[in-house]
Amino acid sequence: MLAILKPAFYLVGALGLFAAFVPKFRTEIWWLRVWVYARQQTAILLAAFAGLFLFLYGVDSWLSAGLMLAYAIALFTCAADLWPYTRGRPLEMDTALPGEEGTGLSVLLLNVLQENTDEDAVRERIRNAAADVVFLSETNARWRSALSRFEGQYPHTSLLPKEEHNGLLVYSRFPIVRVQERYLCQSYVPSLTIDIDVDGREVRLYCIHPRPPRPRDATEHLDDELMIVAEELRAQERPALVMGDFNEVGWSWMVRQFKDHASLCDPKRGRGLYNSFGATNPLLAWPLDHVFATDDFAIKSIRRLRACGSDHYPMIYSLLLRP
Repeated sequence: MLAILKPAFYLVGALGLFAAFVPKFRTEIWWLRVWVYARQQTAILLAAFAGLFLFLYGVDSWLSAGLMLAYAIALFTCAADLWPYTRGRPLEMDTALPGEEGTGLSVLLLNVLQENTDEDAVRERIRNAAADVVFLSETNARWRSALSRFEGQYPHTSLLPKEEHNGLLVYSRFPIVRVQERYLCQSYVPSLTIDIDVDGREVRLYCIHPRPPRPRDATEHLDDELMIVAEELRAQERPALVMGDFNEVGWSWMVRQFKDHASLCDPKRGRGLYNSFGATNPLLAWPLDHVFATDDFAIKSIRRLRACGSDHYPMIYSLLLRP
């Protein structure tokens, strides 16, 4: 019986190597890109299968030693992507000190899931978060109507309800100076570039929701949006935040290239993964909702709120805009 099972361990080892290294290639092919998400799950499965193999068979030949080496290489490759996010690693964004001078700016992010019908739970999360800026994606006309009460509580808004999971709603306590509705890489995928007045300083918000890599969306320009934003950030000097459901994890080569090119800080590095996707299936969970900031900001806290009917958790980032 054990001899029959043994080939399965070699198959898992081959798949583990494939899953570990394919995301390192800069490709636009969707079925190759999706392997980048499940670094945690891949690492756990590799560790479990390696331990089971050693328990059942041990290392009794060069072939089994080679198999364990393959498991170790794949596991190390996955773990290396996750390692910068573990607590205690170097921070990329400074922590705001108690009493530090500056203006607080909190941001609530939530992909509501257009089909979500638990409107009461979404309203409760927004109300309890009491964020300065609320950015909601996948919001159509039904969702705008369901959340209309917040238009009175937040005097400054930029509302772009759309179908096909493309709607964007922004509510702000700070005055909005200007808004640009933009279609940076795909004619049906909008983004909002918003300048707000934060105690006399103009802060730019890039509110984005790129499409995920999948067969029904054209992927040849999938990465253009992030790089266009990065080029703009290099050419301007105002404090800025890029935020939303990126449909990408922070360790993907695309997000790293975008962040480095734009000289942005990732507040999650050294503080935790904060998986924001997977509210309906915790086994398939990864961090897709991000706030990247210029070094004008320090971070007070990052919190993941309770689920509210969406496949994403609400995320609240509390920042400090330094003088």
